[in-house]
This record gives sequence, structure tokens and C-alpha cells, in this order.
Amino acid sequence: MLVACSDAGSPAAGGAGAAGTGGGATTFGGSSGGGVSGTSAGSGVGGSGIGGAGVIPAGGLSGTGGVGGTVGTSGAAGSSSVGGASGSSGAGGASGAGGSAGGGAVGCAAMQLCDDFEGAPPGDAASAWKIIKNGGYALETVTTQAHSGTHSVHAMATAGSGYAYIEETKTFPAMDFWGRAFMRFQAPSGGHEVFAGLDTNANEAQGEQVRLLNNLGGGKVSTNRRSNDNSKTSSTSIPMGTWFCYEWHETPNELHIFLDGKELTDVGEPWVEPAFVSLVLGFERFSGGMPGDVWIDDVAINSTQVGCN
Repeated sequence: MLVACSDAGSPAAGGAGAAGTGGGATTFGGSSGGGVSGTSAGSGVGGSGIGGAGVIPAGGLSGTGGVGGTVGTSGAAGSSSVGGASGSSGAGGASGAGGSAGGGAVGCAAMQLCDDFEGAPPGDAASAWKIIKNGGYALETVTTQAHSGTHSVHAMATAGSGYAYIEETKTFPAMDFWGRAFMRFQAPSGGHEVFAGLDTNANEAQGEQVRLLNNLGGGKVSTNRRSNDNSKTSSTSIPMGTWFCYEWHETPNELHIFLDGKELTDVGEPWVEPAFVSLVLGFERFSGGMPGDVWIDDVAINSTQVGCN
């Protein structure tokens, strides 16, 4: 139910916030132009207030968000009002427990690619990912580990050389973009290993490849390029036995790497790179070593930074 009122000679009340699913009476949601805010149970939806005919304080009174209910859905940001000098738009009500804050950051659906692997698994016709592998390496969608939800992708290396990747071409060709993946490692060890890469040819292992995350034998975060084997190694170790957030920003002439939201300035590549046609995530090894496991979850690609939230 929506409630609105206006009195001549007094400031207009803002549009009503919608009651949250947690229940409770609806009162006035905040809007600008002198609209006086109220609260609503659960998540509120900010309404548009119409400035009254009376005297309105300079700047107007901004609306405040609704108070969270027991179970709420996301509040939407209120629109700015008509009337009232420089009134600010009312904020959407904060959600109840389990909901997300109204007017928040860009959601998963707005990104070029966003996959938590709770839907169609890689290799399925409905998935953005295909599976490529050789050397006896395995790759599957599992419920034994997950960063969010109940599923993740699990790549398993043998003691020999080989690879097991998920590969997507949906967001390509691309030359300037951001990516993020949550990853969890279990004892990868042995020689040169690759866990994330960008390819100029979707047929592995042809064309150029920029390796976004490598282990070059010392367990440190490294980047590498296939054609000339140029490498950079950070002083930061690859986390083991825990989920971590790995981000990259590839531009036409440089690569930036972030671990858990912090840029690793000692590992980015200052090289000019070609346009890429695919992204691979998984496990590749060029020589023998101990069997190892990598889990991958919550992968996103976007034109702006994705972040770790």
C-alpha cells in the first residue's frame, strides 16, 4: 500500500516507502524537496516527493532509509522531488535480514559475465564455459567446496604434465576489461603451473597467451607470456587452503593484478599485448610434480572493476 499527503502552506511529505516483507506498518519514505522521511518495516522503496507550497528550508530535508524488517527485499533508490531548493533524493529503505541494501552497487546481472556455477555447469549447452583438458587432468562441478552457494568448479592435476581448463569466449574479443575469480588451492607444486590465462586463439595451446596467475616453482604470484616466456614474480605467496579473491585489469599495453582487493604492484606486465579471444581458468602444468587441486567460484567479467564483494 502507498501513502501520500500534501498540505498547502506546509512542506509536502515524500512518497511512501513500501512495506517490507517482514511486515509492519508503512510510513512515509524519504524524498527530497523538503519531504520529511519516515520509516518502513522491511525494505522501503523511496518515493518521489512533491514540494509543498509552504516555506521549505534551503536544501530540503533528505529522506532516510526504511528500517530493516525480519525478512526484506532490496530497497530501490528514491527519485529526486519536484520543488524544494536543492533537495537531495531520498534513499531507498535498507533491506531486512537476508536482503541487500537499496540503491547499492551494480549487481551480477549487469556484468558482461557473472557465474557462481549454481546453474548450468561448464560443458553444458546452456553454460558460457566449455571444458578443455588433456594429459589425464580432470575437471568437474562439485559441491564439496564453494565460495558462495553450494557449487564450484574443481580442476585436478596428476603428477605429470597436462591441463584442465574452463574456457569462455562470450565476453571476447576484448583488449580492455576487468576480471575476478575466487580461487582455492590445495598443494599445487612442481615446475611451471598456470591457473588463469588470456588467449589469442581459442584452440589451446595455439597463439599467444598471457598467464594471469602462475606458480613458477616458488609458490609466489607470477605473471607470464607464452611466446617469449617473459615473467614477473611477486613477493606475495599464493594463498593455500583458503578462498581468495583474484582480480585483473588487462589494457592494450599493461596488466594489473589484485589479490583480496590490494594491487600487487610488483607483478603487473608493462607489455603491449594483442586482442584476446578467450579466458581460461583451471590447472596447467608443463612438467611433473605432486597432484594438486584448484577450486574456482564466483567469476565475473566487466568493463569496470568488479571488486571482491
